[in-house]
Amino acid sequence: NDLILQRQDAYDVEMATVSLAIEFAANNDKTANFNTLLLHALSQMRKVLGLEFVGEIPIAAYNSLFLVRIFSKHFVGNMVHDEIHCLFEGSVSGTDNLSPEECRWASEELVPNNLVIDPMVLYDSRPKAEQLLGGLLTVILEVDPISNASTYEYYQECLDTLLVLFSTQIHQSSPGKINSNYFLNIFLIRFSHLSDELTRRLMTNFIEQKPPPPSSTSVVHNAYYYLFPTRSSAFLPSDPPPVAERSLLLLLLLAAQWKVPGQNNNRFRKGIKSLKDETAKGYFVISASGDFDMVISFRILYQLICRQLPNEELCLMLYLLMVENEDFRVYVLSRLDPEILLLQILRLIYDGVDGKANYSQMYILLTILLLFSQDEVFNENIQKITISYQPWFTERLLKSISLGGLTYLVLIRTVQYNLSSHRDAYFHVICLATLANLGNSIQDIHPYVAQRLINLFDIVAKRYQKLQKRVCQEGEDEMTDDVSIYGDLVCLVLEIINSVLSRKLNSNLELIYSLLHKKDLFAHFQSHPRFSELISNIDNVISYFHARISESNLKSPSAEEVSELIETAARTWPPGRLKVEFPDLKFRYEEEADSQEFFCPYVWALIYRHTWIYWDEDKMHILRDYIMYEKLDETAT
Repeated sequence: NDLILQRQDAYDVEMATVSLAIEFAANNDKTANFNTLLLHALSQMRKVLGLEFVGEIPIAAYNSLFLVRIFSKHFVGNMVHDEIHCLFEGSVSGTDNLSPEECRWASEELVPNNLVIDPMVLYDSRPKAEQLLGGLLTVILEVDPISNASTYEYYQECLDTLLVLFSTQIHQSSPGKINSNYFLNIFLIRFSHLSDELTRRLMTNFIEQKPPPPSSTSVVHNAYYYLFPTRSSAFLPSDPPPVAERSLLLLLLLAAQWKVPGQNNNRFRKGIKSLKDETAKGYFVISASGDFDMVISFRILYQLICRQLPNEELCLMLYLLMVENEDFRVYVLSRLDPEILLLQILRLIYDGVDGKANYSQMYILLTILLLFSQDEVFNENIQKITISYQPWFTERLLKSISLGGLTYLVLIRTVQYNLSSHRDAYFHVICLATLANLGNSIQDIHPYVAQRLINLFDIVAKRYQKLQKRVCQEGEDEMTDDVSIYGDLVCLVLEIINSVLSRKLNSNLELIYSLLHKKDLFAHFQSHPRFSELISNIDNVISYFHARISESNLKSPSAEEVSELIETAARTWPPGRLKVEFPDLKFRYEEEADSQEFFCPYVWALIYRHTWIYWDEDKMHILRDYIMYEKLDETAT
């Protein structure tokens, strides 16, 4: 298994270097070996970024950065904020009271004679951590990763090093503890002015999906193969291009940082919001720094999302674009082929109910559907698009159904699954909110869709009655919240049915048929103080059409005959017969203020799964709740 091999490689690197890292940390006050390595890596980085540099990346540049990443991962995973600061800034014993100039001379004395350190690195007044972050950022912004194989590997190493430096966050119980994230704090504060430029570069890296250039040898050989001479670092053709994948993960991580000291909003979310389509006339957007544009290809990005949507990081990026970027949202919702993307989303949700997708991905996909349903034109369009047989929909053989009808079926199935499994209140609300938004436009409802909608009411109504009975008879106060939740669900389903009847009764005759078939379900709620108004319209419809069928004097009418009678009666339906008017059902998604508590652990879980970097699960405190919930999800399914 390729994934296991990659994780095994990462684990082997960890085990091979852990003793060296412990020695580095323990003896660095006296030897400054790590500081020397860091100075060497910074010097090599300056050489790579020099105006006169061309050709292959020096082996020393890659190896020194590779070792800085390997040892830094140990340090950030086992040290607190102040210890990391002292280690990186080279607090050498006996130099605490020296002037900055004397400290530089002391640092020079500690550098071995065979290493050439760029004087600009030694005399840079910035902290070494800031120098390292600045250098990595400059490489990402200025270097072309596909110029040759060595440049691609060095560029990827820069992305991996940033992820490792930011991984102080995974060792905390909450992502909100920003003051404990040494490198992340420096990056978000000191380099915030480059957020737009970095957003566009990372997005461009992802959109271009350029594979590593071919190479007969690899510079990785010198560092990685020193530890594992028989291993291969080649990527399989089926693997996503590493730079594209790392760029997307890094952008998602930065966009997930909500609580940034000294800033009201996340700069990288603002960067995503600023992206414009290259085909839009008159757009040339200047960043805050005033020296570059924020233009990308929406067409290529959309096609990429459609091709790779099963990848969770793609789902998350689509969510961010739909929430933050109005231009991209309009682009998606105004396309004439919504079935290409929507069918993939529906299939992922459908499979997710069977345990083929995790809870977090389901959360994102359902939220995307709600965002789609907020657009009335989109809702009307998917009612007009006819979909043929979909082999993944195994619930019933449907030779033909509208795209809107199929969406209804998948959402109803998800609600029923959630009622019996997770019982997550958010899943209930978001699915029913989407159904309500779609209900304003639904027409020519499919017989099976009508059956499933009435069956949904049957399930939530019976559950509500059962819970209410237990509370009344047994006085179980702990069930009161459940009674309230299910009462809300009953109301929402009744409002959806009312919405369809009050707006498009004549074009949804199959719903009337299902109501007549299950008319006894609603009789129990006619006198209920909370539901009586909602029931009155439904009861009015049932009474009218039941009377027309009774007048026909057919003893045992067939289904076809009943349908014909309903169609005939609908022509004489008095428009003002429904006395109770309800406002249009319109639900809008609003991201919660503490959304970072969900998104940040989720992104780290994606990084953990998709990069060749080993982290000890026992120390990944931020993922404990996430991993526990996903394991419960697997057990439930």
